[in-house]
Amino acid sequence: MRKGERKKNLTDSECENLVQHLLTKCASSGRIPKGVAASVGMLFDDLPQCPPAQEGQLRTQRIHLDLPERIQAIPQSRRYCFRSIAHALGIPKSTLHSYYKRGVIAKYSSVLKPSISESNKVCRLNWALQNVKDIDGAKFFDPMFDTVHVYGAPGEKIKQRSCKSKGHLLKVMCLSAVARTRWDDNKEEWFDGKIGTWHFTETVPAQRRSSRRDAGTPVMKTVSVTRETYKKMLIEQVIPAIRCKWPSTETKTIKIQQDNARPHAPPVDPDVVAACKDQGWDMEVVFQPPNSPDMNVLDLGFFRAIQTLQAEKHSSCLEDIVTATEAAWADVSSTTLNKNFLTLQRCLQEILESMQMGAICTQIEALKVDIDVDVHADIAAALGLIQLLD
Repeated sequence: MRKGERKKNLTDSECENLVQHLLTKCASSGRIPKGVAASVGMLFDDLPQCPPAQEGQLRTQRIHLDLPERIQAIPQSRRYCFRSIAHALGIPKSTLHSYYKRGVIAKYSSVLKPSISESNKVCRLNWALQNVKDIDGAKFFDPMFDTVHVYGAPGEKIKQRSCKSKGHLLKVMCLSAVARTRWDDNKEEWFDGKIGTWHFTETVPAQRRSSRRDAGTPVMKTVSVTRETYKKMLIEQVIPAIRCKWPSTETKTIKIQQDNARPHAPPVDPDVVAACKDQGWDMEVVFQPPNSPDMNVLDLGFFRAIQTLQAEKHSSCLEDIVTATEAAWADVSSTTLNKNFLTLQRCLQEILESMQMGAICTQIEALKVDIDVDVHADIAAALGLIQLLD
C-alpha cells in the first residue's frame, strides 16, 4: 500500500473468511494463541492497526484542567450539592459527577458545633489543666479513675412510623453513669465502669379502656425531667449505685461530672452535698465547661455505641424502648468505654495544644475582674498572669 493511501474496509466475504480462519486456530479453551492474529493479518494483506498515539486520542480528555481552582472560588455555602456547584461552574451535573468519580474533586462533611465564647475558652483550658498531673517532673493525663460521667439521653424509636403529631413520638429520657474500667483487686475481676442507667418513667393504672387493654391495667408512662426529678434520681439511684459498684480498694474521693442542662442539680445543693458526703464518702458534683460536649465521655461515642445496639430491635411501646436500651447497655463492651476515655484525653490534649497563649493573655488582661468566670490559679500560673489574682 502506497504512503498516504487509505485502506478500504473488508468485504462481508473477507470478514467471514477471517472469522473462519481464526476459529480453526483456536485452542480447546476457546482462546486464540499468541501470534495467530498477526499471521492472519499477513494473509489478509496486513490489516490496519490503531497506533498508540491514536488510541490516546480516542479516550475522553479532561477539558476543565482548572476545575479545583474554580471550585475553591465558589462560596462554601453554595457547595452543598452537585446541582448547585454545576450551576455555579456552568458545566453539566453529569460531567461534574464524572470528575468526582475520578478523584478530581473530593467530598467533605462539615459538622455544626457549639459556638465557644472567650470565657468558654478559658473554662475549657482550666478543665484541661485540671486533668494534667505532674509525676517526677513529667506531665501525664489523669487516669480518671475517680470520675463518674453523668448525662441525660433520649431513647430513640427504632423504625419510622406515622403518627398524628410529634407529641405522639415514643421517646424516653434516661440517666446514665459510667466510670473508667480498671482491675478490682478485691473481687479479682475487671470493673466494667458501667455504674447504671435509669429511665424517667413510672407505672400507673390505665385511666381508659382501649382495644389492647382494659381500664386499670398497669401501663408505663414517661416522667417530665425537672430539677426535682433529676435531683431525686441522682440522690436515690446514682449515688447509691456508685457506693455499691465502686471498687473497695479505690479512693472514695469521686467527682460526678454532669453537663450544663437546666434540669441538672447545682453542685452546691444542700441535699446533693449531704448525699455525696454520707457514709464517709467524699463525692462532688461538678459541671463540665459550657458549650463543650466533647468533654463528656458519653457524648464521645458511648451513647452512639448503645444506640447502635438498640437500633437492632424494633420498639412499638415504651416498655420495648426501655427493654432494648437496658439490653444494649448490658451488651456494650467495656473496651468501648475505655476507648472513649482515651478519646477524651486526646480531646484535652488538642485543647492544650491549640490554645494560643498570647491571645488568651490579651483576653484575660482585657477582661480583668469583669470576667463572668473566675480566673483559676492554674490558668493564671500557666499564662504568667499571677498579678490578676492579687
